[in-house]
Amino acid sequence: MRAVVCPRAPIAPSELVYTTDHPEPASKEGHVLIRVKAYGLNRSELFTRQGHSPGIQFPRVLGIECVGIVKNAGGGSKWKEGDVVAACMGGMGRQFDGGYAEYALIPHTSVSPPIKLPEQMGWAEFAAIPETYLTAWGTLSESLKLQSTDTLLIRGGTTSVGLACAALAKSSLFAPDIKPTVVATTRSAAKKAAMTAAGVDVVLVDRDNSICAQVKAATAGRGAQKCVELVGGTTLSDSCKSLADDGVVSMIGCVSGEWTVKEFDPMTALSPWKRLTVCSSHHLDISKAPLQWIVDAIAFGELNSSVDKVFKMEETAKAHEYMEANKAAGKVVCLVDSE
Repeated sequence: MRAVVCPRAPIAPSELVYTTDHPEPASKEGHVLIRVKAYGLNRSELFTRQGHSPGIQFPRVLGIECVGIVKNAGGGSKWKEGDVVAACMGGMGRQFDGGYAEYALIPHTSVSPPIKLPEQMGWAEFAAIPETYLTAWGTLSESLKLQSTDTLLIRGGTTSVGLACAALAKSSLFAPDIKPTVVATTRSAAKKAAMTAAGVDVVLVDRDNSICAQVKAATAGRGAQKCVELVGGTTLSDSCKSLADDGVVSMIGCVSGEWTVKEFDPMTALSPWKRLTVCSSHHLDISKAPLQWIVDAIAFGELNSSVDKVFKMEETAKAHEYMEANKAAGKVVCLVDSE
């Protein structure tokens, strides 16, 4: 079968290997064999290729998510051959081969219930949804418990998850009437239009990892009640300063490449009673997530698609280069077959 293999780490994007004769996985009890149609790219895969993910055995087919069609349900009663599904996390692309392939063998716990794909939605658009929107949903609903009256700060607003957080915060999924105020940051003023289209009310340009004063000015001095931290260790302290006195920040991403926070003083950063939490998409229950609702909302215009650029499977190395250069304002997707 066709696959994109990471032979070792660290390597440059150009060293990813596209092959047409990788062994096809055999059907297995407790696993769904998926004929992959498309997959979204994630920072996690860049970090693995760059050598920042410990304990991974190479060579490895990367990809922590994919969408496609069930070939064999592996004894699962939820699925039948031909069902459309999404799969994400649970060790994909790390503990076992992931979505950068023509076929993927995924444990039942990481495969969605069958999805009814709207006629107007193609595989590329569907592939941009699972990891991005389910991480955003889990962060807002479970980690931050977003309320309609909150001001939400998104640090890293042009990432695919940042745009999805803005879109979901403004959707009827959380509040049918009153919508949270969304403030989000970017390092590129040229990306403001994409943020506004996603639902961001106030766009802040972050040039030096310090936007606390701008957030306070945008919130009449109060600060944000909730914050999604996607940049990572380089901005976490400043994000804490940008919170209201009882605010909450959920650290879920690391586009800066730094997970740790140098000289972080929690007694100061979290004073007087702020809270720091995380949301790990690895622990989200895909069977209970509102994936069908999100698919329908995107198809019928309530949510914006997060697709930034689509590549062919054999162009996955170029897709990695594009993402690594921070050119994207949204999701980068690779199609296994031409639509």
